[in-house]
Amino acid sequence: MSSDVQKYSTENQQDAIAEYAKEHEYTVVATYIDVGKSGLSLRGRDALKQLLSDVLSVERTFDVVLVLDVSRWGRFQNPDQAAHYEFLCRQAGVRVIYCAEPFGDDIAPITTIIKHLKRVMAGEYSRELSAKLYRAHLQQALLGFRQGGKLIYGFRRLLVDPTRNPRQVLNSGEYKALSSDKVLVIPGPPEELAVIKRIFRLYVRDKLSISQIARRLASSGIVGYGAKPLQVATIKHLLRNELCIGQLTYNVTTKKMQGRTIRNPDQLWTRFPAFAPIVPVSQFRRAQERLTQSANRRWDKKTIAHSLRGLLAQEGRLSQKLIDEAKGRPSAETVANHFGSLPAAYAEIGYSPPVKAPFGMNGKHWSRKAILTGLQRLHASKGRITNRSIDSFPGLPSYAYIRRHFGSVADAMRQAGLPVLSHSQIQSYTWKCRKVARSDEYFFGVRWTDANLLQTLRRLYKRHGYISQHLLDWTEGIPSAYYFAKRFGSLDNARIMAHIPLLTRSEMMLAALKRKREGKTIERPSRQSRGRPALRYRSDDILLGLRRLATREGVVSARLIDADARLPSWGTVARHFGSLSAAYKLVGLVRLRRKPARFGLLPKRTTR
Repeated sequence: MSSDVQKYSTENQQDAIAEYAKEHEYTVVATYIDVGKSGLSLRGRDALKQLLSDVLSVERTFDVVLVLDVSRWGRFQNPDQAAHYEFLCRQAGVRVIYCAEPFGDDIAPITTIIKHLKRVMAGEYSRELSAKLYRAHLQQALLGFRQGGKLIYGFRRLLVDPTRNPRQVLNSGEYKALSSDKVLVIPGPPEELAVIKRIFRLYVRDKLSISQIARRLASSGIVGYGAKPLQVATIKHLLRNELCIGQLTYNVTTKKMQGRTIRNPDQLWTRFPAFAPIVPVSQFRRAQERLTQSANRRWDKKTIAHSLRGLLAQEGRLSQKLIDEAKGRPSAETVANHFGSLPAAYAEIGYSPPVKAPFGMNGKHWSRKAILTGLQRLHASKGRITNRSIDSFPGLPSYAYIRRHFGSVADAMRQAGLPVLSHSQIQSYTWKCRKVARSDEYFFGVRWTDANLLQTLRRLYKRHGYISQHLLDWTEGIPSAYYFAKRFGSLDNARIMAHIPLLTRSEMMLAALKRKREGKTIERPSRQSRGRPALRYRSDDILLGLRRLATREGVVSARLIDADARLPSWGTVARHFGSLSAAYKLVGLVRLRRKPARFGLLPKRTTR
């Protein structure tokens, strides 16, 4: 606990303790240093906190604490605080030795009295130093010198020598290097002074609130320090600061000995005429009167309720935005703080806000309860839920709609109390369904029975001498290795059923090398050769199909498009034309006046 400019720097203390330890044959195993920290409290004393924690720890690695003198615990205003920390060490079985004190680790009664006196003297030293610094700062402020660091917007710090000759303007983060130099306050650039004048004009003449002024300045592109817009707190500080009328003030607030900040009476302030006023004094006084009126306003429940009734009579409704934008009325935050919430305040004045409609799709509103009930019905009828089954179920909106409002279909199923299957479980279930329907026997439109597959494996083994995943994937005209694994459970099961011996990895490599020497290597086909042939749709064909669908069904929708075998999916149509609406427009379909919303052909007019 010290800094380099104090009497006992950390290096001096460390050297003195090390010399004492060497002289008395102690081994220093840990050093706890609080560099540049105030000793008035435990705040910021991380090293001291760590020392006390290590002392009370079971795995302590030391039995003695060496301290330079009694004041090193801290210059606490309550001397018993330092005594308490020493007591904790001794209670834990750790001796405390003061290296620069004549009593060392003596705990005799007379030593205890001396320690207490030294602790009181350490605290008194801090009090005396605080009083001296306060008087020095006050005397410098009376001479017109700035006491402090960063200034508010629109003003600058000028570094001068003891005879007030200017040296340079200090930028943000710069400080004087010589203690004999002084700092004066001067007006900033003309453009910033123009902004200050504009702020006072908007506040006093135009009666704008501080938040409205901040928004107007931000919209004008005016920024302050750090290229950031002027905040409400900055503007309020400007309106209150007497630098705007050329007076440098000091002793407005006082904070001594790390205590709480106290605002001093006006008669204790020091004022020094530093430069000509930026704004007229009369305008500044009117700004102070308005600020005082705003500060003295105190809202209670009765006044707030009366204000809300007046706003309701004026606007016919209430909302958070209306309350915040109303002039001369409490903010929505103030209302919520007094009543607990805005709905509670509405109930107090007898106002019932309109019920918000539940979220909807295609003109039909779906509540959460209706969607969850629909999911339960779908699961009861199908046994499982998929995106396709949701889209085809008439009692539910689309799966994309559910995902948008619930986060995911799985979350909606959990809220409905339905089991959520993993991806592997869904794949397994799908394959079982395909197997029951015997649709798994088809691979790219060709039927493959178990006997055909096993015969294919035997033929490949006879030709190449082994069976592997790559061999199956690279051979044209047969299913993939994945298909064999799904059909028989695994590729090894397929080999066993085909009576093909299972080769080890090394045996397969030897067979591959033999084929390479014999020039019988298998050429790997291109990536696109095994791909499924893609269907190409012309724009004219899609539009013709949409018109036929509209003529046949009377309406057109995404579900009807997916169900039509002559049309691609609705997603393909949307990607092809940009959107479904664009495709409908090209076909000549119009939005019909019905719910849910549908598109169709214009009804034919009949003449009488």
